[in-house]
Amino acid sequence: MKILSLCFLKVLLSFVGYAQQAEIVVFRHDLRWVDETKFPNFFLYDEVRDTIFNATKHELSHYLGLTEIKLPENVSYKIINGFGNQKVKLPKTNPKNDYEVGIYSFITRGTVGYSILWKFNIVIKKAGKEILAKEVVHELEYFNASGYLTTRKWLEPDQFRDIFIRMLQESLGVLPSSNEVIVIGSLDEQERKAQALFRESTRHILKIDGRWRVAGNFAAQLESPVDTVIALRFNEKLSWEFPKPSFSGVLAGLFSQTTGIEVVTENMIDYEKTGRLIFSDGDELGILLKWIEIESSSTFSDEDFSQRILDPLIAEIYSKDKQIGYFVYTQEEIVYSTEKTKKAFNSFNGFQIKNSLGIEQKHRIVGELFESPIFAEYNESLGIIEVISGEDLLGAMVVDNLNPDNRSISDETLSKNKKIVSGVKLSKSSLEKTKTVEWYPIYLPNDYSAESEKMCIETLIFLFFGIGNM
Repeated sequence: MKILSLCFLKVLLSFVGYAQQAEIVVFRHDLRWVDETKFPNFFLYDEVRDTIFNATKHELSHYLGLTEIKLPENVSYKIINGFGNQKVKLPKTNPKNDYEVGIYSFITRGTVGYSILWKFNIVIKKAGKEILAKEVVHELEYFNASGYLTTRKWLEPDQFRDIFIRMLQESLGVLPSSNEVIVIGSLDEQERKAQALFRESTRHILKIDGRWRVAGNFAAQLESPVDTVIALRFNEKLSWEFPKPSFSGVLAGLFSQTTGIEVVTENMIDYEKTGRLIFSDGDELGILLKWIEIESSSTFSDEDFSQRILDPLIAEIYSKDKQIGYFVYTQEEIVYSTEKTKKAFNSFNGFQIKNSLGIEQKHRIVGELFESPIFAEYNESLGIIEVISGEDLLGAMVVDNLNPDNRSISDETLSKNKKIVSGVKLSKSSLEKTKTVEWYPIYLPNDYSAESEKMCIETLIFLFFGIGNM
């Protein structure tokens, strides 16, 4: 009889334990000093949110020995622009459940410098008493300086999901916690994006030194797998020996067609710059850049995304005896929206997009060179430039500097410890100084000609001038 009673008591206690439940009373994900160009709100993706919720429920059930885990409907989200930190504290409430859980995810730029940290905290209370408080911190490091010096998107939804679940498991002891730096992306991944644009292609390297992204002085050369095929330099503000430039009707029409903005007078020109592009084969091009005095122009908007045209630029290209080309540059901002997306003003950085699926910056030129159409587009979020003439893809550039001795993108350099971004280079451009030269992979179709190769490089340079002169 005594044995029977003990067995009954054991079953009863087991039943009581089985009936216990936990509730996640706080589930937060916040950003500080970063924005949604690099880190969109991935919890707006149903698949990401549901997978993370299911993994959280599974890991907590195993850790607490429970089957009842109450999840929140959504994840709280905020962008912190000031000096405040994420608050890791459970609210003061009368516990309705045996266990209360708080989960806090926080992606922030370092207090000093440009390093990115992902902090993950979990707090668990039982009957109002804290039984676990654990913080896991990893630095996220983009594989190339381009991740810090451009608006490159760092993570895809599946990468965000996997890192989040990893940090959850580290906080609960499922995985050993560590100080490992999590490296994001790779050059191989980026180059595969460029290669995928062609049936067959050949890898070249563009070596360049100087202020190429702001139409400043620079020197460059394109190297094939076996030889240097093009060498050139650009000199700004030299004496103008080309025909007197004019804002032609053709260029005005192209500008209006590209931006949706009517141009009727030269009074819209805000700033001009001239320069000379000199090739090793003796060819020279005179370039006149003109900036249009317009802050921005919205061109399209619907429930899924909206876009704006910013900082337009027009350019005329001359040989010694005539005008031989022109182009219009525009920067386009595309916001991938949800019903929760909003644009709000804050005193730290002006208007800011919140709760988007991503923000892309696209730089584009459209024009003509030697009576052939030219088009180039740089999707800064993806890090790839495509150069096209008519229906022909002339080339694709990977905007990742692969020189191991150099951490620059044109006029900006990231220090090795990621604490400083230095500005303008004052030294004379030279391809002989290995540490100052940037190397960029460029893919050309296998059937390229010398003419198409040169047009590709010329068009790239025209796009460069627009990108850095916004």
